[in-house]
Amino acid sequence: MFLLVVHGGVAGFLMVFALNLAGLPGALLAGKPDNRSKQRFIFGSIVSAIGQSYVNLAFVSFMVSWTLLAAKREDVVGFLIWPIAFLAVVIPTLINLIRARTENREQEHASAQVEALHITFLATLLAFPIFSFIPVLMKAWAYIPMVSSAIG
Repeated sequence: MFLLVVHGGVAGFLMVFALNLAGLPGALLAGKPDNRSKQRFIFGSIVSAIGQSYVNLAFVSFMVSWTLLAAKREDVVGFLIWPIAFLAVVIPTLINLIRARTENREQEHASAQVEALHITFLATLLAFPIFSFIPVLMKAWAYIPMVSSAIG
């Protein structure tokens, strides 16, 4: 359980950088705030959401795989480890969303990356239980350590 908390803490720090990089193509496609159209902003937000969600769901799949493997052990209490794993996945994403929204309030215009974080957070909330009950869906992230062993 301690490792889940450590992974969640490290993710909280690294997620800021990883999600910013993953959402950068969408932010660039959205254009400059002064002369962009609504359609271009929406398109950029969707591209950012896809990139951010893919990166964040890689972390979710790692954590679910680790938890699946740990829960099979006899010395681990399964009903205690799952809520901690869920919080270790959701809290860093939520904190990242809160920080981004706070920073974005200082700007005149909306940011495609910040708008995409809402979709990324929802994807995280949905993916954790779905990956837990249907691990085969994590095949898109089979290159991540432990994911391939969890999906068979």
